[in-house]
Amino acid sequence: MWLYIYVYYLKYVVRIFQERPLFAVNRGHPSEDAEDLSIQGPSGSNLKLCILPSTGKRRGVVLFAPEFGSNRWSCLEYSPFLREAGYDIVSYEPRGQGESDAIEGYQPLHWVTDNEVADAKAVLSWLKSRYAGQVSSIGVMGISKGAGAVTVASVGDPFVECLVTDGMFAIYTTVVPYMRQWVRIYSRMHWLQNILPDWFYGSLAKVCFLLVERERGCHFPSIEAALRRLGHLPTLMIHGEKDSYIRASMASRLHQIVGQAGPATHEFWLASGARHNEAFAKHPDEYRSRVLAFFDDHLTPARPARPLAARGD
Repeated sequence: MWLYIYVYYLKYVVRIFQERPLFAVNRGHPSEDAEDLSIQGPSGSNLKLCILPSTGKRRGVVLFAPEFGSNRWSCLEYSPFLREAGYDIVSYEPRGQGESDAIEGYQPLHWVTDNEVADAKAVLSWLKSRYAGQVSSIGVMGISKGAGAVTVASVGDPFVECLVTDGMFAIYTTVVPYMRQWVRIYSRMHWLQNILPDWFYGSLAKVCFLLVERERGCHFPSIEAALRRLGHLPTLMIHGEKDSYIRASMASRLHQIVGQAGPATHEFWLASGARHNEAFAKHPDEYRSRVLAFFDDHLTPARPARPLAARGD
């Protein structure tokens, strides 16, 4: 019986896992005061990137990772208050998104893969060179899928000093809770969802991930595992209370994981009345206040610019 259920439902899980949700995606437009660049990414690819300089004395640098389907200019919605406070904003597009190069044979989904993590690491590496001698570390801010990619990329990298996520989700802690609902949809035996143990759903999900990885030629890194290695890194997790895609309980579980991993400050803000990635739209003043206070508290200020003579110019 167990084998029959396993085989019967696996095809549905694999199909649903690859369906794209109808997210309302924010896209921005180029800004005249931005520096628009192409940098070398993995395998010699070109990654599109923009730098929005601080409008006053530089206090630090924040790397912005946009959501799935968005572009590098979407940072413009989130950046004015940070730029006014002295932060350069650096935003990029992973491969297969916006104007960055595509990966032959690979069609991105809303789930984070090793490809997006490699792109984030390439940007971090470039930033270390670009801001060498100016900052010792940076803050990172990611939206939805972008948040997951930079979270995994931050593991083991001391250049990342603090992390803000908005609407982040992981694969395992998102898919497994939904699987009971899928059983109810595709089976007349509704009693099944009550008797099947949690380990069954978990093992079925892992087989699904492996099959999709093989089909798409990629790997799905565990964001949960990454968070268990980021207990030392101050984090601010933001999530919409009314998010119908990624339930508040799923986001809370991720916060619990990183909170149990180490003694650093781990904040969690459940934005009332907000749906997926709507916290800023619903509570703009509180959003600005929380995010700015977090970076001001946890990001080491930029080094003062040295006089030209001191640099030997």
